[in-house]
Amino acid sequence: MTKGSPNKTIDHVFEEFLAEQEARLSPRTLRKYDDVLDLFRSCLERYWPGHDQEEYNRITAAGGTFCGTFGPEELPDALDEFLGYFMPHKVIAGKETMKAAGTVTKKLMKWLLAKGYVDDAEALETAKERAGDAARDLPAARDVVDLLDAYLDEHAPERYSREIEDHFTVTRVEPGKLWLQPFTSGDSSIGPIPVPREVSRTCQVGWDISGVAVKTPKGWRLAEVWNVSP
Repeated sequence: MTKGSPNKTIDHVFEEFLAEQEARLSPRTLRKYDDVLDLFRSCLERYWPGHDQEEYNRITAAGGTFCGTFGPEELPDALDEFLGYFMPHKVIAGKETMKAAGTVTKKLMKWLLAKGYVDDAEALETAKERAGDAARDLPAARDVVDLLDAYLDEHAPERYSREIEDHFTVTRVEPGKLWLQPFTSGDSSIGPIPVPREVSRTCQVGWDISGVAVKTPKGWRLAEVWNVSP
């Protein structure tokens, strides 16, 4: 636990945070806050970020949980797992929920600092910036998935000589074109891959696209897209 909150667990601070927000938020917005914290809690309980299997086994064997054992000092570092992996890869939700995940966790980090529940101001500031980026990028990435799905319904390649099923890192973006680096296949960056111009306006270097790319007589093309994450 932190020096300023020796008896506070993550469960305690989530409850306190929601109770304080209730006085200023509409019931509908408060439900969004509650939903986001439930997702954050699910991520923490599933992955135990920053803790090893031995610790997990010992605590859970005694009936303990992550959020009932550890304090709020865990939250800034865990935010990247939540926003960078859990939300884009494990949660099926619309743009509103994706945006709320960034907005609510940014508010939470600011609140933790104001309450003195986390001493590391630099870590909290970094986490706030990460959450702010997520509030913008997570819903934008969901737009890209929808745009590519619609595009591939009309333009999916039928003839190809090679297929790569992988995660792809966007390495270059030009109007109507992407270049992708496969994560596991060992191939160098492939492209240009034609995409709708709205996709290239939104997609950024460093984003991850999971799906299938194929080599056609006219060059590399996307054949399937399952997910896009910032």
